[in-house]
Amino acid sequence: RAEVTGIEARPELVDFCNTAARAAGCDGLSFAPGRIVDAAIPAVDVLIALHACDTATDEALFRGIRAGAALIVAAHCCHKEIRPQLRAPAELAPLARHGIFAARLADMVTDSLRALLLEANGYQVKVFEFIDATHTPKNTMLAAVRRARPDESAATQARADFAALKSRFGIERQHLETLLTGSKASGSAA
Repeated sequence: RAEVTGIEARPELVDFCNTAARAAGCDGLSFAPGRIVDAAIPAVDVLIALHACDTATDEALFRGIRAGAALIVAAHCCHKEIRPQLRAPAELAPLARHGIFAARLADMVTDSLRALLLEANGYQVKVFEFIDATHTPKNTMLAAVRRARPDESAATQARADFAALKSRFGIERQHLETLLTGSKASGSAA
């Protein structure tokens, strides 16, 4: 028996989903209103975030890391935080000259930063296309499996790669990093 809790910001959708779960006899499935970053999440085996818009993906990843999830799966909806900050290095500037290419570059940088932070926090990460691009251009999925044993060498390399990537593209802030840094400063478990 599994306990599944969906967290959704729109109260009307929470009500609809709870009604549907009860009507279908799905014991153990419930939905709660709010944002995942504010939700009390005990230790969990799996955290899934599908179509979490912009930094909501970072908030879901953060909650999964802090809850000690053995598996974190996330598929973004949109990337807005990094694009205005993105400053392509001179040799890559032609890649970011046109709007659609700049958006795709920001998408790749955003999800690369997320993957590196997951690795720095003890996860082995795969990034892949989960649905054919003809159906949607937003088809990148991050799947992170918590390592059975810490690999400090991999974590150190991921932290160095994260810092280098941020520096290379002029990124001043990244929401998942801010959440992780803030929780360590406030005394939360690492």
